[in-house]
Amino acid sequence: MMRKLALILSAVLHPLFMPLLGVFIAYQFDWYLNGIISADQMQIIYLIVAFSTIVFPGVNILLLKWYGVVTSLSMRNRTERNAPYVSTIFFFVLGYYMLRKGALPDSLFSILIGCIATLFFITIINFRWKISAHAAGIFGIIGALIALFRIHSFGNITLLCVLLLAGGLVITSRLILNAHTPSESYVGAILGFTTVYTCVYFGVVI
Repeated sequence: MMRKLALILSAVLHPLFMPLLGVFIAYQFDWYLNGIISADQMQIIYLIVAFSTIVFPGVNILLLKWYGVVTSLSMRNRTERNAPYVSTIFFFVLGYYMLRKGALPDSLFSILIGCIATLFFITIINFRWKISAHAAGIFGIIGALIALFRIHSFGNITLLCVLLLAGGLVITSRLILNAHTPSESYVGAILGFTTVYTCVYFGVVI
């Protein structure tokens, strides 16, 4: 039973969903972004982010599985993760490039830059050591939210608590599934939080 719940949590809170979740949360709860970006603009933004961070990378991973580059979608073998990581970075950057053509708030771009930077660091580390992309993803969203709290002077403790609970459940699920060791999960969480928080707080935009 616990293993089934862990599999469901790992699927629902998959790293590929995190950029879209981050953008959604930022728009829904940040008064500044909500006041600048129209609902029609956000529909286009959601669409671009969804395709560049979920659909295209997801299809690519399925193709890599089809051609035997990866043996399973869970990619337990560290070396199997290199090709999916690198190709996913490409799609993330492509989506960012498309959005960059629009006149959008820097905070939105910084969230996506943070996601790209986190994946880049995970890819580099993965050549020597496997860390949890799941933990990095959800804690990256927490980092983005706290940074937005500070730069736009608002707070939402309920939302923060929900995300922290989700982060704890993600780490627990990865441990139950023996997908990562505690150190791999904790380092992933620290990396994701620190990278995205830094990018959003300091307004990193390329």
